[in-house]
Amino acid sequence: MKTFKEKHFGLYEGKMVPLEQPMVEAEYQGKNVELNSPKRSDGPKKFVVYVKDGDKVKKVNFGNIIGAKDDVKINDKDRAKAFSDRHNCPAKKDKLSPGYWSCNLPRYAKQLGLTGGGNYFW
Repeated sequence: MKTFKEKHFGLYEGKMVPLEQPMVEAEYQGKNVELNSPKRSDGPKKFVVYVKDGDKVKKVNFGNIIGAKDDVKINDKDRAKAFSDRHNCPAKKDKLSPGYWSCNLPRYAKQLGLTGGGNYFW
């Protein structure tokens, strides 16, 4: 990643493009982590993401508990609408909350190994 006049750029399909929110490595409890990039979790929930809170890095666990019968079904539009309505997804703006990441899960579907997805709320 390169910085040019306070803009961050990354390589995408062979071209340098400006990044809205560059994924920067940071340190969390002695290990290097990638910020704003959800991953599968080994912890209590299915997914985890590391976000910057001021000068600290915070770990946000979100999703259903591991071992739960329900799986993420982001392709069902009726379920997506019900989830969005139930969780008030359009109002979720705080990246430090699990609700924000749960509502925006379809954006990261490919990176998490889920089928479907897109730029929409659940």
